[in-house]
Amino acid sequence: MHAHILVSAAGRIAYQASDPTSFNPNRSLSFLFLALMITLGLCGWGCSGGIGSAAKSVLSPNAASSTDAGNSSANSTSPAANTPPNSVSLLHFGSAGFGGDDTNVLQTALNYTAANGETLEIPAGSYNINPLSFPNNANVFVDAGVTMTANPGYGANTTMLNISSSNVKITGAGAAVSVFHMRKSEYTSGEQRHCMYIVNASNVTVSGISCNDSGGDGLYLAGSTNVTVEDCIFNNNRRQGSSITGGVNHVFYLRDHFTNTNGTAPQSGLDIEPDAPGGFLLDVNIEDCYTDANAGDGLMISPWLLDSSSQPVGVTVLRNHSTGNQRYGYFANNNDPSNASGTILIQDSFSDQSGSYGAVGRFYAANGASLTFQNLTVTNPHVNGPDPVLGDSAAVGVVRGGGGSIALGNVHFMNITIAITNGKSDRYFNFQDNSGIGVKNVEFEPNSLSGATNPPPNGLDQGSGANAID
Repeated sequence: MHAHILVSAAGRIAYQASDPTSFNPNRSLSFLFLALMITLGLCGWGCSGGIGSAAKSVLSPNAASSTDAGNSSANSTSPAANTPPNSVSLLHFGSAGFGGDDTNVLQTALNYTAANGETLEIPAGSYNINPLSFPNNANVFVDAGVTMTANPGYGANTTMLNISSSNVKITGAGAAVSVFHMRKSEYTSGEQRHCMYIVNASNVTVSGISCNDSGGDGLYLAGSTNVTVEDCIFNNNRRQGSSITGGVNHVFYLRDHFTNTNGTAPQSGLDIEPDAPGGFLLDVNIEDCYTDANAGDGLMISPWLLDSSSQPVGVTVLRNHSTGNQRYGYFANNNDPSNASGTILIQDSFSDQSGSYGAVGRFYAANGASLTFQNLTVTNPHVNGPDPVLGDSAAVGVVRGGGGSIALGNVHFMNITIAITNGKSDRYFNFQDNSGIGVKNVEFEPNSLSGATNPPPNGLDQGSGANAID
């Protein structure tokens, strides 16, 4: 398995602008405003047709951001109705969105609005940035038509959007129209250039944005509590759509899409994989998400670095759709011989057209957290043929090669529906330990089964035929 790396603060590049407490646009701009009025008085209104957009860009940040809505190319597609109350336009802090490096303006705006309890509105336009850090109490509204792109030259451990703070809210107008992305084609090596990096944070909500084309994960999450990510897209990232690497509590991924991951292993849509025995997974919830078209697995849950000293695992996946992934629709493994207890539930979910198994507990030891697939629907697995390692083509499985020291098991397939029309699965299930230790505490209770090439029986348990196991 692949080990994640938490990069120390000393090794991470994070841009920090001036202290917001020393920045007061009202005070610094009052002289400019007075000079402008004197100039207009001498010239008359006929000189330039009145106060143009350049002059308006230096108005007080406390003025309503709708003032700029029809006067700046960077804000022309943002309807005033979408502007949240008590918001301040990014353009009040300087020129941005015109092809240069916008990092300084954005960081200064983030710091100032967070310190003053205001919402920063990013108007429609194209922006170029080095890493940004979100301070405590940051509240950002990203208008429709925003595209924010990483500047060239991000280092191997450089991440774009960094949240190691409390009470942060990022709201987009919609994941298709409020887009953050990196320059994946530049990143031919490495796996730590993440688009969004949430570590040692609390009370964070991210909604309605995309974070794409990274050199690592679309979203890396660790060491945080009370984090909600909803209605977001994480597409075409190099390592994972998202990694959750432990030390987390009260996590909610709601209606998100983790798609088209490719570049370096594991290449999964969503990988829940603690980095150390202390990397607890408490109240982790994945609901109504899509993990599609990834070069690895759709959803992988890998508590293999936890042991008996770890806190019990608590992961719930509801109504997940996993389609067209090149390896498994759902994959889980754990440790041998010592494991964390707890519960992993995948319920009312779907696996369609996976490269190998629709769902599998592979090297999943029986003394670990219970792994239950409840009301799972699997259609047309093994589109790439039999599993390349085990040579098996069952729709679901609990399997292991050599090297195990304790029994496989504690995996439960309950009320399972399997429909096969591509002729590539010979059985509906296979429970097989090639280490010669055995399989225990496993269940296979079918709802509806159709299309496998070799039944009866429906499956195999250590090579012996069986129609159901309970």
